[in-house]
Amino acid sequence: MPFTWMHAKHELDDSLRGPAENMQVLATAFSPKTNRHEPIIMTIDYGKGRVFHTPMGHETYSMECVGFINTLQRGAEWAATATVSLPIAADFSKAEAASNRPFAH
Repeated sequence: MPFTWMHAKHELDDSLRGPAENMQVLATAFSPKTNRHEPIIMTIDYGKGRVFHTPMGHETYSMECVGFINTLQRGAEWAATATVSLPIAADFSKAEAASNRPFAH
């Protein structure tokens, strides 16, 4: 995955609460509201299970983002199997701009 990439227009959940135990933050997004980077993609060990968490994808236009699509697919694969074999999409978003796959309407 690119170190920095742009996501489509989206609502950012900031000031998440909870014990923040057994988690690994995989990606953050800067919040102008809190003036800090907030967790946006993370994994959590839960008992013998695995949790992939992302608050991305609130609206259809944000779900069209290739970054969202690819991270959700790879995160679900990891949660189910503990491995990731799906490649990063060739059209994955870049640092300068988000890449979208518009839904057929």
